[in-house]
Amino acid sequence: MATRDPGDIAADALNDFFGQLYTFCQTVFTRFFGNLYSSFADVSINRWTKVILSVIGYILVRPYIERFFKYMHDRDRKKQLEKERAKKDGKKAKVSANELRGGGGGGRVLGEVENTDDEIEDGEDFATASGVPEWGKNARKRQKKYMKNLEKEAQSRTHNLSEDQLMELLDWSESEDEKSASKKE
Repeated sequence: MATRDPGDIAADALNDFFGQLYTFCQTVFTRFFGNLYSSFADVSINRWTKVILSVIGYILVRPYIERFFKYMHDRDRKKQLEKERAKKDGKKAKVSANELRGGGGGGRVLGEVENTDDEIEDGEDFATASGVPEWGKNARKRQKKYMKNLEKEAQSRTHNLSEDQLMELLDWSESEDEKSASKKE
């Protein structure tokens, strides 16, 4: 027996594959156009009656179908709006936490600060695009007050420094080792 060349085996396999692919495409093409032609040319009166009644039925029923889906959408939209309104109204409690504790509304909560004239307005939106949660109103007030106190302390320190101390703070020409060596001499 003679052995076949691997190139001949591959060529025969490819030839067979493309031959089957061509016959499949030819069959699909001939069946599609043959059936399309026969569906219009060989139609009986019974079939035309079914097609016409189906179209008329759809035309008559379509407005009711649209009305049904509009009703379902409107109902869902009303529910969603009611939830949003309830959520907005639910944000502000009718009774504050201090009143429940017995404070009567006049007492202060730990960490609460009095209003400052330059505080951020309540109506502004503090949401960020990154989705990181923002600080609460009281936390922002505490931070602002803390920063003001730091500023005041820094200003008072600078007024109390002498001219030599200021020059020492501003002198960056020497390294720390050279400064300590020059002071010791």
